[in-house]
Amino acid sequence: MRANSMPLRVVAVAATTTLIGIGSLMPAFAADSDIAVVNTETIQVYTTPTGEVDEQRIYEQLSFTGNGTVDVVNPVSIEGLRNLDGFGGFDVDGGNQMATVEVDGEERLRTVSDFNGDLPLTVSIQYYLDDELVEPSDIVGESGELEVKYTVKNVTGVDQDVSFDDGKGGTVTKTVAVPIPMVGSLSTTVPSNFTDVRSDQANIAGDGRGGTKMSFTMTLFPPIGSDTAEFSYTANISDGVVPPATISALPVNPLESPSFAAAGESYQGGAATGIELADGASEIDANLLKLRDGAGELLAGLIKLRDGAQELEAGLAGEASPGANLLAEGAGQLSDGVGELSDGSDQLDAGATKLASGQAALEGGLTTLYKAVDALPASVKQQLKTNQDYQTLLASLQSISDGVGARTDSPTAGTLLGGINGIQYAMRYPVPSARDCTDAEPQRCGAMDAVETVAGGMTLALSAGGSIDQLKGAVNSIKGTPGCDAVCEATVDAVVAGGIDDALRTSTTQARDGLSSVVGGVDAGLLASGAGLDQIRAGLSNGDPAQCLAAKGTATTTDDCGIKQGARFLKLYGIPMLVDALANNISNQILAGLGKPTAGCEPEATLRCAAAALADGGSELSLGMGGLVDGVAKLRAGGDELSDGANRLAGGLEDAADGSGLLAGGLEDAANGAPALEDGAQRLSDEGTSLLVEAGKSTAQTYGELYAVIEAGAERADSEKMAFGAPEGALGLTAYTYEIRGDDGESGRNIARGLGGLALLGAGAGAFALRRRFI
Repeated sequence: MRANSMPLRVVAVAATTTLIGIGSLMPAFAADSDIAVVNTETIQVYTTPTGEVDEQRIYEQLSFTGNGTVDVVNPVSIEGLRNLDGFGGFDVDGGNQMATVEVDGEERLRTVSDFNGDLPLTVSIQYYLDDELVEPSDIVGESGELEVKYTVKNVTGVDQDVSFDDGKGGTVTKTVAVPIPMVGSLSTTVPSNFTDVRSDQANIAGDGRGGTKMSFTMTLFPPIGSDTAEFSYTANISDGVVPPATISALPVNPLESPSFAAAGESYQGGAATGIELADGASEIDANLLKLRDGAGELLAGLIKLRDGAQELEAGLAGEASPGANLLAEGAGQLSDGVGELSDGSDQLDAGATKLASGQAALEGGLTTLYKAVDALPASVKQQLKTNQDYQTLLASLQSISDGVGARTDSPTAGTLLGGINGIQYAMRYPVPSARDCTDAEPQRCGAMDAVETVAGGMTLALSAGGSIDQLKGAVNSIKGTPGCDAVCEATVDAVVAGGIDDALRTSTTQARDGLSSVVGGVDAGLLASGAGLDQIRAGLSNGDPAQCLAAKGTATTTDDCGIKQGARFLKLYGIPMLVDALANNISNQILAGLGKPTAGCEPEATLRCAAAALADGGSELSLGMGGLVDGVAKLRAGGDELSDGANRLAGGLEDAADGSGLLAGGLEDAANGAPALEDGAQRLSDEGTSLLVEAGKSTAQTYGELYAVIEAGAERADSEKMAFGAPEGALGLTAYTYEIRGDDGESGRNIARGLGGLALLGAGAGAFALRRRFI
């Protein structure tokens, strides 16, 4: 016996029992404290084998559970309204079924009436026999390969404005078609003369009688599904027929259905991720632009530092080093002159000895000698005042002292120590609190101060450059979201691979470390206490001129005289004291010899007394010349030390000049490389983070729109889910069944439509069972 020829009584009983069971499982809303009411609407539609609507009616069932009496006002279609539970009628008032129901356990009221409202779905079926489009009647009795194509479309869509986040702090409003979300299934059973049944979309099983059952599931609303479902099956047939099919469908709220809520949450999460991506990328882009601007300021600072280093090199190589060489040369000449003086003093000592031995024979001219000797110191001093060589020597020593200057001299004093202070000021401004390296035109900023400021700026840029790894992590996290398909993952990989790298961080770190190394080297080798410039200062000015000889005899070198003190020692004590000592010693010794003859002997009276006195004076002169030789020897030693110190100063200044040249060259390279840092930051912004910001905004808007459409559909599902509506306080449910008629060539044996209405309850039960799958 064919399935569609089963006695309708059996179908009706089974359908009724199933529908009641479904109703009892449905959640109910209490109409009063004792009775729960559930209203189910089932719209039955009969179509031709190609999907054109023939008839449509609505079946309503009111189910009551509890104890007591309830008054019901149920909106219904009153055209052709009939009672399915008996022959009695209903009270109708203004399109509402009016009833008072006494309930003791369970009660129900069932009705059927004509339905003239709009249907939510349209159905179209096409038939192909051996790849040729045919009418359904052309299949009856034929053989070949049959393909049946179904097209079901949700036609409830209406244009509606939806708003969602634009990914940059605002909202976007867009008009989209929002349908009532519908889900459903199409089922059909083909007879045993349909063999090799195939379908890419259907669930296929046997019916236990040689036939094949197929079921197609439909999600008829975007963006989770589509408003149109297309599916088909193919079979080899003999003595062909057109099998009937049934569609069961109902509206569903996707935000409350476990089957669809996860999809809605994924769209909502995708929108939130897009916003976070756009915000994070915007912040990184802003920091990149700050890095670009900082690179520009770095370039300006490097150029100024380079220019200062070039000026330092010019000062050291062009002025300080040649001057130190001249000083060394003069000190060498002074040492040579003192050496010649030492040789002469040795010869003078030998002559004085001979004089002392020969004075015993001197007898004449003692009176003249006495007068000349008495006037000798004053005469020598008077002659030295007009002696050009002597005065030139003293002036040269004074010039050396003045040229060295004082340690506190300003850079503009025109002295060696003032110049060294200028060098130090150019390297490090002495008052840290007054430095103005960050000003547009700094006036109190040494070279190393500027380098240190630049290195600090690079360190700050590097701490912001740490957000690159965060950006990669944020972008890659999109791939883990439920809504990110293969195209989304490929886009994320492309953005990470093409827009972000660590080249900027590496180059900035190297540049910063290089500058810090320069600062450390200069501070330690040139500016540190006891090194570099301090050593030069000590060589130029140190100690007490009056203690130069005593300091030289001590074990420490910290009290040794510098060039300035050595020159002042020679001018104030060495040469004048030598001359005075020489003149006074000669005068005193000769006068003592002439004025102290032997007792009782007048020098003018007797030659013996004069000769004795002269002999005594010659001996004393010989002793004094020995002291002179010692003094000249010490002076020669001091001149040698002065020459050595001047040579060391010249060598140190040459090394400083070479170092300043290297510093200037390094700063030139840094200045040439700084524009690449600025250009790289701009390019990373233009080609990387800016695109990432746009991608985040696009992601936020795309997923935001999808979720907004789902929300709007959910609102329509709640407000428009019923064809007529439920009684106040009752739970209302609506389902649609489309009975697609088949064609077996025996249309005259169709069963009476009135009895077929009862069979609809079975189809309605199937629709509500479908609801349980999605709710």
